[in-house]
Amino acid sequence: MRQIKSLICPVVLAAIVSSVVVIPASAATLRATDHNRNSLSFASTSAQYDDPYSDFRNAKYSNAGLLSERDEVKLGTQLHREVTKKFNLTDVGLDRVERIGQRCARVSLRPNLTYRFHVIQSREINGFSLPGGHVYVTTALLKLANDNELASVLAHEVGHVVARHSLKTLKKSKEYDDIASSIGDVTGVAGSIARDLGVALGNIVGAGMLTIHSRDEEREADFLGVRAMPAAGFDPQGMITMFQKLQRIEEQNPDLLGSLFSDHPDAQERIDNTRYEINRMKRR
Repeated sequence: MRQIKSLICPVVLAAIVSSVVVIPASAATLRATDHNRNSLSFASTSAQYDDPYSDFRNAKYSNAGLLSERDEVKLGTQLHREVTKKFNLTDVGLDRVERIGQRCARVSLRPNLTYRFHVIQSREINGFSLPGGHVYVTTALLKLANDNELASVLAHEVGHVVARHSLKTLKKSKEYDDIASSIGDVTGVAGSIARDLGVALGNIVGAGMLTIHSRDEEREADFLGVRAMPAAGFDPQGMITMFQKLQRIEEQNPDLLGSLFSDHPDAQERIDNTRYEINRMKRR
């Protein structure tokens, strides 16, 4: 406890002290005091360790140590080309995805990036994102989710873009140096550089390397997503009900789930974490 300097002069203080009768505290009182101090200390420590998102609260996000944002956007354009070769994109439900997705993107911690939302024709329930602001969801997911639940998926995927998770994954790959040096020279779709880059990125997209994240990255995207939802005008409870739907599908027919659940944290853990964060937001 910080000591408070006395403003009473020494002579007056001595007189006051001499007239005070000191009553010794009982053993029970001392024990109660110690217990209260220990309880406060435990509560403070417990609150810190019980926070599932403590590692992400003060995180700062930038492209430092990665591709510049300009080159990230170029990379995203090239990656999207490869995605269109692998998946069948559709306009079905795109207006809905665009409307909800842009609301989530505008209130994210990276609002100035141009986000592009896409719908993939597929019976697989899935969503993923790529560097440069490209976000994808499947038609099966659109059928499953109401607007609040869809917002939770899109806000989560925008969170991956904010935290540069795919760029960080790419940097760990053996192809990173070649891609980093080539991407700055790409100005169009023609030329040997672009063709070589296309082959490399096609292999990366085919392997799904940039769409599967670590468990901590998924927790971080959950955190960024649920925090953004109220500011975007959506009920964050939609993230809980979305997880609950995915949890039921995982138990009944896991083949319908794509990378949205691949090596992710346990569904119940994500539900509990989201509840924690919603309650925390309500208290502030």
